[in-house]
Amino acid sequence: MKHKLSNYMNKKYLITVALFTMVFVARAQENVVKVNPLAAVFGYLEVGYERVLNENQSFQIDLGYVSFSSGNLDYTGFGIGLQYRFYVKKAKNAPEGWFLAPVANYSSSSANEFKTTVFAAGGVAGYQWNWDPITLDIYGGPAFYSVESDDEAFNFGFDGLGARFGLSLGFAF
Repeated sequence: MKHKLSNYMNKKYLITVALFTMVFVARAQENVVKVNPLAAVFGYLEVGYERVLNENQSFQIDLGYVSFSSGNLDYTGFGIGLQYRFYVKKAKNAPEGWFLAPVANYSSSSANEFKTTVFAAGGVAGYQWNWDPITLDIYGGPAFYSVESDDEAFNFGFDGLGARFGLSLGFAF
């Protein structure tokens, strides 16, 4: 009887440890901090945070900042972007796999006395790989851009429909 009770307690202990471990591992992948290496090529620092809401949805916020001088031009700016991701493949859980997301971005920049603001809204499709804890995120899709500037030279000539692409490397925890 003592041996059966001991086996029962060991099994109960192992099951408890296994459940605790699964809950911890599942919770360990609820957050991803990302950086955009392509933005850095253009002197723009972009950092994102993705938070898993349930097994197939997440919310992402991106923050960006740029500051540089070129000749007599002093350029600074900031931006914020939002995505609500729907992970569509049933075999994988967020934050991994194919996703669709509506997106919205706002940025404001100034160069000397001129100010430019850009608002973009659209949708993207993409895929995020998760190699615990490293992630790679690639996406693209259509977006509508609205650009306002104090100087036509800083209007960049892209009011209307355009494309949006992104790539980021992240750390999941």
